[in-house]
Amino acid sequence: MTVHFRPGEFYGVLQDCKQGGVFDISVLNATAPERDVHLHMHTDAHFVLVLSGTYLSTARGAPEFARAPALVYNPPGTVHRDRFLGGQGRFMAISIDPARLDGADALRGIPASSSYLQRQPCMRTAFSLAREMQGAPDATLLESGVWDLLAETDVSPRKNMRQPPSWMYHAYEAVMDSASDAGLSIGEVAESAGVHPVHLARVFRDALGCTPGELLRWRRIDHACRLLRQPGLSVAEIAADAGFVDQSHLTHAFRQRFGLPPGAWRRKMFEGYKKPPPMPG
Repeated sequence: MTVHFRPGEFYGVLQDCKQGGVFDISVLNATAPERDVHLHMHTDAHFVLVLSGTYLSTARGAPEFARAPALVYNPPGTVHRDRFLGGQGRFMAISIDPARLDGADALRGIPASSSYLQRQPCMRTAFSLAREMQGAPDATLLESGVWDLLAETDVSPRKNMRQPPSWMYHAYEAVMDSASDAGLSIGEVAESAGVHPVHLARVFRDALGCTPGELLRWRRIDHACRLLRQPGLSVAEIAADAGFVDQSHLTHAFRQRFGLPPGAWRRKMFEGYKKPPPMPG
Protein backbone atom coordinates (compact mmCIF):
# COMPACT_ATOMS: atom_id res chain seq x y z
CA MET A 1 0.00 0.00 0.00
CA THR A 2 1.25 3.48 -0.87
CA VAL A 3 0.84 6.24 1.69
CA HIS A 4 -0.23 9.58 0.18
CA PHE A 5 1.46 12.60 1.76
CA ARG A 6 -0.13 16.02 1.74
CA PRO A 7 1.92 18.99 0.52
CA GLY A 8 4.67 19.72 3.02
CA GLU A 9 4.22 16.39 4.84
CA PHE A 10 7.26 14.20 5.56
CA TYR A 11 8.41 11.46 7.89
CA GLY A 12 10.05 13.27 10.81
CA VAL A 13 9.54 15.57 13.76
CA LEU A 14 9.13 19.20 12.75
CA GLN A 15 11.69 21.55 14.32
CA ASP A 16 11.08 24.73 12.36
CA CYS A 17 8.91 25.87 9.47
CA LYS A 18 8.47 28.92 7.27
CA GLN A 19 5.53 29.21 4.91
CA GLY A 20 5.34 31.43 1.85
CA GLY A 21 2.98 31.97 -1.04
CA VAL A 22 4.63 29.37 -3.27
CA PHE A 23 6.71 27.29 -0.88
CA ASP A 24 7.00 25.73 2.57
CA ILE A 25 10.44 25.22 4.11
CA SER A 26 10.67 22.79 7.02
CA VAL A 27 13.56 21.58 9.15
CA LEU A 28 12.89 18.12 10.59
CA ASN A 29 14.55 15.42 12.63
CA ALA A 30 14.15 11.89 11.29
CA THR A 31 13.21 9.59 14.15
CA ALA A 32 11.13 6.82 12.53
CA PRO A 33 12.86 3.40 12.33
CA GLU A 34 13.53 2.29 8.77
CA ARG A 35 10.86 -0.42 8.97
CA ASP A 36 8.23 2.22 9.75
CA VAL A 37 8.94 4.21 6.57
CA HIS A 38 6.53 2.85 3.95
CA LEU A 39 6.25 3.40 0.20
CA HIS A 40 4.72 6.85 -0.10
CA MET A 41 3.79 9.50 -2.66
CA HIS A 42 4.35 13.25 -2.54
CA THR A 43 1.87 15.37 -4.47
CA ASP A 44 4.13 18.42 -4.39
CA ALA A 45 7.57 19.05 -5.85
CA HIS A 46 10.25 19.24 -3.18
CA PHE A 47 13.93 19.32 -2.37
CA VAL A 48 15.47 17.36 0.50
CA LEU A 49 18.75 18.70 1.90
CA VAL A 50 20.31 16.09 4.19
CA LEU A 51 22.02 17.98 7.02
CA SER A 52 23.13 15.00 9.09
CA GLY A 53 22.88 11.23 8.90
CA THR A 54 23.00 8.81 5.98
CA TYR A 55 20.19 8.91 3.42
CA LEU A 56 18.93 5.92 1.45
CA SER A 57 17.45 7.20 -1.80
CA THR A 58 16.36 5.75 -5.12
CA ALA A 59 16.90 9.12 -6.85
CA ARG A 60 18.80 9.00 -10.13
CA GLY A 61 22.53 9.35 -9.51
CA ALA A 62 22.33 8.79 -5.75
CA PRO A 63 24.97 6.53 -4.17
CA GLU A 64 23.84 3.50 -2.18
CA PHE A 65 24.49 5.44 1.03
CA ALA A 66 24.24 9.22 0.62
CA ARG A 67 26.06 10.81 3.51
CA ALA A 68 25.39 14.39 4.58
CA PRO A 69 25.52 16.82 2.98
CA ALA A 70 23.31 15.57 0.16
CA LEU A 71 20.60 17.16 -1.98
CA VAL A 72 17.71 15.43 -3.76
CA TYR A 73 15.00 16.88 -5.98
CA ASN A 74 11.65 15.07 -6.32
CA PRO A 75 9.12 16.23 -8.93
CA PRO A 76 5.36 16.23 -8.19
CA GLY A 77 3.86 12.75 -7.85
CA THR A 78 7.11 11.06 -6.77
CA VAL A 79 6.59 7.60 -5.25
CA HIS A 80 9.50 6.25 -3.22
CA ARG A 81 10.67 4.89 0.12
CA ASP A 82 13.57 7.24 0.75
CA ARG A 83 14.64 7.10 4.38
CA PHE A 84 17.51 7.52 6.84
CA LEU A 85 19.82 4.69 7.76
CA GLY A 86 18.97 3.65 11.28
CA GLY A 87 16.09 6.13 11.29
CA GLN A 88 18.33 8.95 12.51
CA GLY A 89 19.11 12.18 10.68
CA ARG A 90 18.24 15.82 10.17
CA PHE A 91 17.04 17.44 6.97
CA MET A 92 15.50 20.51 5.42
CA ALA A 93 12.58 20.05 3.02
CA ILE A 94 11.51 22.68 0.51
CA SER A 95 7.99 22.06 -0.81
CA ILE A 96 6.86 23.88 -3.95
CA ASP A 97 3.38 24.34 -5.36
CA PRO A 98 3.29 22.18 -8.55
CA ALA A 99 1.19 24.81 -10.30
CA ARG A 100 4.25 27.06 -10.29
CA LEU A 101 6.15 24.49 -12.37
CA ASP A 102 3.49 23.64 -14.95
CA GLY A 103 3.95 25.17 -18.37
CA ALA A 104 6.83 27.40 -17.30
CA ASP A 105 9.24 27.78 -20.19
CA ALA A 106 11.87 28.93 -17.72
CA LEU A 107 11.76 25.46 -16.13
CA ARG A 108 11.79 23.23 -19.19
CA GLY A 109 15.06 21.63 -18.03
CA ILE A 110 13.92 20.68 -14.52
CA PRO A 111 14.38 16.89 -14.03
CA ALA A 112 11.24 14.86 -14.66
CA SER A 113 12.30 12.16 -12.19
CA SER A 114 13.89 12.09 -8.75
CA SER A 115 17.46 13.30 -9.03
CA TYR A 116 20.49 13.44 -6.77
CA LEU A 117 21.94 16.92 -7.26
CA GLN A 118 25.72 17.08 -7.12
CA ARG A 119 26.23 20.44 -8.86
CA GLN A 120 27.95 22.91 -6.57
CA PRO A 121 25.61 25.85 -7.30
CA CYS A 122 22.59 23.77 -6.24
CA MET A 123 24.18 22.73 -2.96
CA ARG A 124 25.47 26.24 -2.26
CA THR A 125 22.02 27.76 -2.77
CA ALA A 126 20.29 25.09 -0.68
CA PHE A 127 22.72 25.64 2.19
CA SER A 128 22.18 29.39 2.04
CA LEU A 129 18.48 28.66 2.60
CA ALA A 130 19.31 26.38 5.55
CA ARG A 131 21.40 29.15 7.11
CA GLU A 132 18.65 31.69 6.53
CA MET A 133 16.17 29.46 8.39
CA GLN A 134 18.04 30.11 11.64
CA GLY A 135 16.92 32.94 13.88
CA ALA A 136 14.38 35.24 12.25
CA PRO A 137 14.26 34.17 8.60
CA ASP A 138 13.58 36.74 5.92
CA ALA A 139 10.57 35.51 3.92
CA THR A 140 11.52 37.48 0.81
CA LEU A 141 15.08 36.17 0.86
CA LEU A 142 13.76 32.62 1.29
CA GLU A 143 11.38 33.04 -1.64
CA SER A 144 14.17 34.41 -3.81
CA GLY A 145 16.43 31.54 -2.77
CA VAL A 146 13.84 28.93 -3.75
CA TRP A 147 13.50 30.46 -7.22
CA ASP A 148 17.30 30.56 -7.48
CA LEU A 149 17.55 26.90 -6.47
CA LEU A 150 15.06 25.94 -9.18
CA ALA A 151 17.04 27.97 -11.69
CA GLU A 152 20.23 26.13 -10.69
CA THR A 153 18.44 22.77 -10.98
CA ASP A 154 17.32 23.52 -14.54
CA VAL A 155 19.85 21.88 -16.88
CA SER A 156 18.50 23.13 -20.22
CA PRO A 157 21.03 24.77 -22.56
CA ARG A 158 21.25 28.50 -22.07
CA LYS A 159 22.30 31.23 -24.42
CA ASN A 160 25.17 33.43 -23.33
CA MET A 161 23.77 36.74 -22.20
CA ARG A 162 25.94 39.52 -23.65
CA GLN A 163 23.68 42.31 -22.42
CA PRO A 164 20.97 42.14 -19.76
CA PRO A 165 17.42 42.27 -21.17
CA SER A 166 15.62 45.58 -20.83
CA TRP A 167 13.10 44.17 -18.36
CA MET A 168 15.92 43.47 -15.87
CA TYR A 169 16.39 47.20 -15.35
CA HIS A 170 12.69 47.55 -14.60
CA ALA A 171 12.91 44.69 -12.07
CA TYR A 172 16.04 46.21 -10.52
CA GLU A 173 14.31 49.55 -10.05
CA ALA A 174 11.24 47.81 -8.61
CA VAL A 175 13.38 46.13 -5.96
CA MET A 176 15.34 49.27 -5.14
CA ASP A 177 12.33 51.60 -5.09
CA SER A 178 9.99 49.28 -3.16
CA ALA A 179 12.46 47.89 -0.62
CA SER A 180 10.74 49.76 2.22
CA ASP A 181 7.62 47.63 1.65
CA ALA A 182 8.00 44.75 4.10
CA GLY A 183 5.43 42.74 2.14
CA LEU A 184 7.23 42.97 -1.19
CA SER A 185 7.28 39.61 -3.01
CA ILE A 186 9.84 38.51 -5.59
CA GLY A 187 6.97 36.87 -7.44
CA GLU A 188 5.31 40.29 -7.70
CA VAL A 189 8.54 41.82 -9.03
CA ALA A 190 8.76 39.08 -11.67
CA GLU A 191 5.11 39.54 -12.62
CA SER A 192 5.59 43.28 -13.05
CA ALA A 193 8.55 42.55 -15.35
CA GLY A 194 6.51 39.99 -17.32
CA VAL A 195 8.80 37.02 -16.60
CA HIS A 196 8.81 33.85 -14.51
CA PRO A 197 10.46 34.22 -11.07
CA VAL A 198 12.98 31.50 -11.98
CA HIS A 199 14.02 33.43 -15.09
CA LEU A 200 14.26 36.58 -12.98
CA ALA A 201 16.58 34.80 -10.53
CA ARG A 202 18.72 33.41 -13.35
CA VAL A 203 19.20 36.77 -15.08
CA PHE A 204 19.97 38.57 -11.81
CA ARG A 205 22.55 35.92 -10.92
CA ASP A 206 24.19 36.13 -14.36
CA ALA A 207 24.16 39.93 -14.60
CA LEU A 208 24.63 41.07 -11.00
CA GLY A 209 26.08 38.06 -9.18
CA CYS A 210 23.23 38.02 -6.66
CA THR A 211 19.60 37.02 -6.37
CA PRO A 212 16.75 39.58 -6.27
CA GLY A 213 16.31 38.74 -2.59
CA GLU A 214 19.96 39.43 -1.82
CA LEU A 215 19.69 42.76 -3.62
CA LEU A 216 16.58 43.56 -1.59
CA ARG A 217 18.30 42.79 1.70
CA TRP A 218 21.33 44.87 0.70
CA ARG A 219 19.04 47.80 -0.11
CA ARG A 220 17.21 47.54 3.21
CA ILE A 221 20.41 47.26 5.25
CA ASP A 222 21.94 50.18 3.34
CA HIS A 223 18.88 52.31 4.14
CA ALA A 224 18.93 51.22 7.79
CA CYS A 225 22.63 52.14 8.06
CA ARG A 226 21.90 55.67 6.83
CA LEU A 227 19.07 56.05 9.35
CA LEU A 228 21.18 54.66 12.21
CA ARG A 229 23.68 57.45 11.61
CA GLN A 230 20.92 59.95 12.45
CA PRO A 231 20.24 60.57 16.15
CA GLY A 232 16.71 60.54 17.48
CA LEU A 233 15.30 57.51 15.66
CA SER A 234 14.73 54.30 17.61
CA VAL A 235 15.86 50.97 16.18
CA ALA A 236 12.22 49.86 15.94
CA GLU A 237 11.33 52.97 13.91
CA ILE A 238 14.30 52.40 11.63
CA ALA A 239 13.32 48.76 11.09
CA ALA A 240 9.82 49.80 9.98
CA ASP A 241 11.09 52.61 7.74
CA ALA A 242 13.70 50.39 6.04
CA GLY A 243 11.21 47.63 5.18
CA PHE A 244 11.97 45.04 7.85
CA VAL A 245 9.07 43.16 9.41
CA ASP A 246 10.10 44.19 12.93
CA GLN A 247 13.13 45.02 15.06
CA SER A 248 14.17 41.37 15.46
CA HIS A 249 14.15 41.00 11.68
CA LEU A 250 16.53 43.97 11.38
CA THR A 251 18.72 42.63 14.18
CA HIS A 252 19.01 39.25 12.47
CA ALA A 253 20.02 40.88 9.19
CA PHE A 254 22.64 43.08 10.90
CA ARG A 255 24.14 40.17 12.81
CA GLN A 256 24.49 38.23 9.57
CA ARG A 257 26.01 41.18 7.71
CA PHE A 258 28.16 42.87 10.38
CA GLY A 259 28.31 40.47 13.32
CA LEU A 260 26.70 43.17 15.48
CA PRO A 261 23.13 44.15 16.42
CA PRO A 262 22.06 47.54 15.01
CA GLY A 263 22.39 49.32 18.37
CA ALA A 264 26.03 48.23 18.76
CA TRP A 265 26.72 49.11 15.12
CA ARG A 266 25.30 52.60 15.71
CA ARG A 267 27.45 53.16 18.84
CA LYS A 268 30.51 52.03 16.92
CA MET A 269 29.79 54.51 14.13
CA PHE A 270 29.26 57.43 16.54
CA GLU A 271 32.46 56.57 18.41
CA GLY A 272 34.31 56.68 15.10
CA TYR A 273 32.93 60.15 14.36
CA LYS A 274 34.04 61.45 17.78
CA LYS A 275 37.68 60.41 17.42
CA PRO A 276 40.00 63.40 16.90
CA PRO A 277 41.84 63.63 13.59
CA PRO A 278 45.41 62.32 13.56
CA MET A 279 48.13 64.83 14.32
CA PRO A 280 50.19 65.94 11.30
CA GLY A 281 53.80 64.90 10.95
